[in-house]
Amino acid sequence: MLHAHHSIAKLTCTAALAIVVSLAAGAHAAEARLLVGIADNGARMFTSPLFKRAHFNSARDQVPWNVAITRDKTGAVGIWIDSAILDHVTPMISFTAAPGKASGRAPKLAQYRRAVRAFTDTFPVVKVYSAWNEPDFIYNVLARHPKLAAGYYNTLVSVCHGCTVVAGDVYRPATDGLARWVKRYARYLKSAPKAWALHPYDDVRGHTTAAIRAFERVTRGPIWLDEIAGVERRQKWPFSNQSPARANRDERFLFSLPTRFGRIRRIYHYQWQADAAATWDSALLNQGGKPRPAYWTVFDAIRGRR
Repeated sequence: MLHAHHSIAKLTCTAALAIVVSLAAGAHAAEARLLVGIADNGARMFTSPLFKRAHFNSARDQVPWNVAITRDKTGAVGIWIDSAILDHVTPMISFTAAPGKASGRAPKLAQYRRAVRAFTDTFPVVKVYSAWNEPDFIYNVLARHPKLAAGYYNTLVSVCHGCTVVAGDVYRPATDGLARWVKRYARYLKSAPKAWALHPYDDVRGHTTAAIRAFERVTRGPIWLDEIAGVERRQKWPFSNQSPARANRDERFLFSLPTRFGRIRRIYHYQWQADAAATWDSALLNQGGKPRPAYWTVFDAIRGRR
C-alpha cells in the first residue's frame, strides 16, 4: 500500500506539473498574440461600418500636451474618447506639441505635470499613454533634449497610477542615431517601462529591419509599433510616392515582422481615411471611403491571419 500510495503521489505530482507547464505555455501564447490597433485622430471612423467590421482592439489619438488646461474639455478629444469607448475600443493617448505658435516649444516639467494631471483627471477611463509623440524627430525641439523627454515619461508615470505608459514613441532611421538617442533617453528613466514604442516607417518602406534591430539592442521588454503603415504619399523623406497596391506590399511586410521579432506585441496602423488636401497618405480607405488593399491585410491581421 505504501508503494501504491507513493506511485499515486508521483503520478499526481507529474500531472500537476504537466498542467502548470500547459498553463504557462497558454499564457505565453496569449501574451504573445499580436494586438492590432488603429492610429487616427478622427472620431468619424468609429461610426463606419468598415471600422466596425474590422473589430479593432485599440485606437491611438495624438493630443496637444496642454489640451486639458487650454480648451473646452468636452471638445474633439472628449468626443474621440467617448466614441472609442462606445465602440468597445481601448483608447490610447499620445501627447504632442501644442498647435500654432507654441508648436516649437517644449513645456517645463511643472507645466507638463499640471497639464497631464488635468487630462487624466478629466478622462480617467484612459489607461494607456505615451508621454510625447516622436520626441527624437529632428524637427522636434526634444530631439536635442532626451533628458527632458524622459522627464515627461517619469512625470506621466507618477501622475497616472495604474496606467500603461509606453516609453520612447520614437521615429528616427537607424543611420540617423536612433540607438544613441534612445540610450541617452533611457539613462534618465526612473522605472522600467511596461513597453517601448517605435515608428519604423523607413524600415517598412524599404523592407529592411535596421531601425527595429537597433531599437531592440538598446531596450528591454515588449515593443509597440504604435504608429506605422505602408505609405502611399509623404513629404520630406527619401522615398517616392506609390500606388495602393504597392503600399499594401509594405503593409504585408509590416505584419510579417512579429514573426521575426517576438518582442513586437502591438501594431497600430496610421491612418483611417485619405484626405486629398493632406501631404501624407497611408490610409486604409480612399477619399471616397472605399477600402484599399491594405484594409484587407489589416483585417486579416486582426484575426491572426498573417
